[in-house]
Amino acid sequence: MTQVHTAPGQMAGYLFQPDRALVLLCACNNDESISIEMVDDLAIMDAKGEVTYREQDKHSIVATGSPLTDRSRELWNTLSIWTDDCKSGKLIPESTRLVCVTNKALDPQSLLKIISAAVTSKDVEKAFKLLKSAGKKPSDTIKPFVTNVLNDDALAKRLLTQITLVEESDLTERTEEIANKLGLNDDIKKDVITDLRGWLNEVILAAFDKGEAPLIKKKNFNNRVQHARQKVGDKRVKVLAKLLVQKERPVSDAEIETAKIDSTFVKQLEAIEHPLKNEIIVDAITDFLLCEHHRSKLVEEGEITSIELAAMDFSSHERWKTAFQRKMTSYNISMSDEEMGKLAHAIYDETLNGYLCKLRGFDTEEYFTKGSFLKLSDRLEIGWHPKWTDLFKK
Repeated sequence: MTQVHTAPGQMAGYLFQPDRALVLLCACNNDESISIEMVDDLAIMDAKGEVTYREQDKHSIVATGSPLTDRSRELWNTLSIWTDDCKSGKLIPESTRLVCVTNKALDPQSLLKIISAAVTSKDVEKAFKLLKSAGKKPSDTIKPFVTNVLNDDALAKRLLTQITLVEESDLTERTEEIANKLGLNDDIKKDVITDLRGWLNEVILAAFDKGEAPLIKKKNFNNRVQHARQKVGDKRVKVLAKLLVQKERPVSDAEIETAKIDSTFVKQLEAIEHPLKNEIIVDAITDFLLCEHHRSKLVEEGEITSIELAAMDFSSHERWKTAFQRKMTSYNISMSDEEMGKLAHAIYDETLNGYLCKLRGFDTEEYFTKGSFLKLSDRLEIGWHPKWTDLFKK
């Protein structure tokens, strides 16, 4: 009789991390890297080696339930690890996004879901009270973690403001997320993603063989994506440089003035507070019109499909959502209009800075990226002001 030495659940957990790393590699900036088992299960590091994102991955093969329930060892151990790192100075909550990821769905009223949804100071207070309640009369398994986490109220609240949840991240969901972020067509996504999974596992094994924690650079990932596409015979979409599009389709002063009056994306930008707001708006109108022209031309000439553009816009929306959630941690209901306008500009800048939209996995151009975000704001699918949903109605 063959003896099974490795539990299936443990193996599934090990395989979960590389797939989540692929999801992060699809979304991070070109000068960033993803670490595995270095500072956390997964982490994003910027060009200076500073950690800006930490992720704890919890996978379960049990048919029902979740590994991140209110009194689970997994949840309290995660909070305790982050608490210890705050105390030692390894973690600064205000500049680091903290994410718990599971392949399971959590109960709508679960503690972690309430923590993840906390935006205002009032929300955080509510989440903290529930945290303390969940920590009452802890079992011996979680008692040391609970004691550590609840030892400092102020520190616990600082952590809670940065914690978000990603649930139901199963294989199908991860595959679709990777395909959407890379803008992969249905006819090539299976082959490309299979290639990327194989490549990443080789990189991880090679690092572990050297006794090192894997650190994957985004530029190396980009190279592999291009290689994988070439293997399946995909065609690169050539997005023209801004200067060339301007020669094709000049933007007149009259168009700029009309856009200032009629366009929703301009009204959204008017809500930001910045000394050079007018210049920002004029540049945005130009980029929006040039992007609209080139998007239409690429579809008309058969270079891309509207579905591919929709996939790109989906990735842009996800980028905005991450930036919005991150910057909204500094939101306070007592903010003045000027302070909220400055926060709106911070959200706008965080969304666009250092990011290029991708078509079929290849970087586009800065004006094309900005124009695509502005198109989403024109359709009121995204916004910059903390109260944009109240200020602008469809």
